[in-house]
Amino acid sequence: MDKIFISGIDCVTAIGVTPEERTMKQRLSIDVEIWTDSARAAQSDSLKDALDYSRIAGVARDVCRSRDFHLIETVAELLASRILADFATPQVRVLVRKLSPVLEPHVNHVSIEIVRSR
Repeated sequence: MDKIFISGIDCVTAIGVTPEERTMKQRLSIDVEIWTDSARAAQSDSLKDALDYSRIAGVARDVCRSRDFHLIETVAELLASRILADFATPQVRVLVRKLSPVLEPHVNHVSIEIVRSR
């Protein structure tokens, strides 16, 4: 199996547990790794035989916009489920980073990484 990596999908969503966190939308950075057989796409050089990266990034954006969240774990799980349902892949890895999640002490990001299969 081959893998396609989509890194740094920038999403803004309402996420957080505390009332302070929930006062404004926050930025997430999402990576998606999708297992696929890319031989046919490589041979035909046609998007119709490949996974459409822009559609996958759009699914990430749509999931983030779909509702308010408490946890990044929920975002990751919903995104993995949507990708498995909408695209021909046996397995997906999703990494969701919440940027600047803690004001004091400063933290660059917290993340969750999940791998889901059909």
